[in-house]
Amino acid sequence: MSQRPSILSGQVLSLAVLTMFAPLSVDMYLPAFPTLVKALNTDAGQVQLTLSVFFVGFAVAQLVYGPLSDRFGRKLPLNVGIGLYIAASIGCALATSIEALIVLRFLQSLGACAGMVLARAMIRDLYGKDAAAHIMSTMIFITGAAPMLAPLIGGQILAHTDWRGIFWVLTLFGVACLLVSTLRIPESLPPERRTSHNAWQMALSYGRLFLDLRFVGYALCAGSVFSGMFAYISGSPFVFIEIYGVSEQAYGLFFGFNVLGLIIGGIVNSRLIPKLGSDRMLVLGTIWAMAAGILLLAVTVTGFGGLPLIALCCFLYMPAVNLVGSNAVAGALSEYPHMAGTASALIGTTQFGTGALIGALVAVLHNGTAVPMGAAIAAMGTSAFVIRVLLIRRPTP
Repeated sequence: MSQRPSILSGQVLSLAVLTMFAPLSVDMYLPAFPTLVKALNTDAGQVQLTLSVFFVGFAVAQLVYGPLSDRFGRKLPLNVGIGLYIAASIGCALATSIEALIVLRFLQSLGACAGMVLARAMIRDLYGKDAAAHIMSTMIFITGAAPMLAPLIGGQILAHTDWRGIFWVLTLFGVACLLVSTLRIPESLPPERRTSHNAWQMALSYGRLFLDLRFVGYALCAGSVFSGMFAYISGSPFVFIEIYGVSEQAYGLFFGFNVLGLIIGGIVNSRLIPKLGSDRMLVLGTIWAMAAGILLLAVTVTGFGGLPLIALCCFLYMPAVNLVGSNAVAGALSEYPHMAGTASALIGTTQFGTGALIGALVAVLHNGTAVPMGAAIAAMGTSAFVIRVLLIRRPTP
């Protein structure tokens, strides 16, 4: 096993691309929401449901892919998932009713989640804990950058075609990923390391993970900081555009600028992991997340500094998403290398389940100020710190 693999290697980049399914599928078609209402003769609530069912399917299906990949290997479930994604994306592009689109979006999510779950499991198969954390930084950057850039891409597609064009582009992305998976990514779990669990034993495996407080701590740390990013994604359009009057074009630039924060987090993580180890980097990350979140809350409550300071605080939170997410996921998977698929699935479900909940909560609690967004991000950053102290405790040597 390489102890410090290059994030620019073909294999690592190929695995990183597989983590883009969910963010591209969620955010690329957001600019088309008003168009969908008219094109499919429906209302905003029904269109919103196409997003909600995606999150539900994505969260639940991970619990299935993980154990299946521990039993049958990574490649077969991965390719089946990508194939389902391609078929569902074609169906979305051809849908003629909102009911059909809702069903197809659910099916699309079932295929999309295979990439994220199995890419992380493959990393744990191939690399040790610190090396895996190094690579996870790339994964967090890709996963975090995609939802910030996807609305810009979707807007450009809509400038040249209609909403169906977005799903045709997602179809092509799925085809490209299937080719990459088939031609460039080897099977990472040899037969002798696979489990022979039946459905009942798979359920017991999840129960075992739930009873391990250290694993739960890692998973909740990753889910907390990820939820803070979801709070930003959910709340920032209202805060930037409606409260501070930022144009839609300028909002895209504000949104995309936070990618730099994720890059900074990845650079810091990659440089310091060989010296400090992933658990000590997790300590740094949770302190960073809590401090940035509390600062943002103070700014939103007092109104001091206005939009520039709010944007700066949001930017400052983003490196912590990478620092905490990559090291927490690597730590959790290191606890169960023999069932990395199952562990990865539970982590993913925690991340997207809590993220969707917090994002929806920010939307429901909006009160004409930036406080709900700031409070949610501060709460998630602080919870990551508290969870690490209570459940993970001291870094491993």
